Amino acid sequence: MWNAFLFISAFSLVSCGEEFDFLRNATPATNGARIKMFHAAPDVPGVVASINDKVVSGVLTTVGDPRLVTYGSLFPIIDYAVIPSGTAKLKITVPATATTGEVNLTTDLNLADNTYYTVHAFGIAGKYDFLVSQDDLSIPDPEKTYIRFLSALTDSPATGIQFLVNNVVNTEFTGRSTGKENFQAFDQPGSTRFTIVIREKGKTVALSTLSNLNLVRGKKYTIVARGSSSATLAAQKPIIGLVSNN
Repeated sequence: MWNAFLFISAFSLVSCGEEFDFLRNATPATNGARIKMFHAAPDVPGVVASINDKVVSGVLTTVGDPRLVTYGSLFPIIDYAVIPSGTAKLKITVPATATTGEVNLTTDLNLADNTYYTVHAFGIAGKYDFLVSQDDLSIPDPEKTYIRFLSALTDSPATGIQFLVNNVVNTEFTGRSTGKENFQAFDQPGSTRFTIVIREKGKTVALSTLSNLNLVRGKKYTIVARGSSSATLAAQKPIIGLVSNN
């Protein structure tokens, strides 16, 4: 279980390690594991990602502090980062503020060679966690569009949530995803576009909608629900986003 956490509220830890150009270090590798990190914790505007105590975020994240991965964003934004296979320590650092200390969330990942992963950091203060998905990027049929549905909601409605594709219920969750959800193949004849909705099970009102998506045949996408169903702030309410996996 991905739950080895260290919470620091009164003081900061030592530096996360020497920052370095992750793409320059990763690109020459011909083997190794491929990894992305998705920031889905709604109460944290931005986090810093480290692997084996090396700060890796910063190459393609340039909003504000260039090290920060902003809420709802991926690192790396394009492609996957390559790191040696085997056990790796992932650390997500929530920077200190004027009223709170730095928080460091850690988990040990067992990464297989030439295998793709996405690590979703989610939750709220005191209840942060990680969801790890293995991303199968094979394309059995290049004429089909592939979509996977994941829930990284901090908390779900009691009855669960439903994902609808073009007004038809497709996938339901009563809690968070396991990370083992598969990509589904969809026909996309002619100029067919997709509208994706999440709603509370038993309700008709949409919690979030992605309309008129022009997805590409032969590609794989992940639709991720993030946020909190009990949130009072608009920026923290449930929302879905689209991630292109290949």
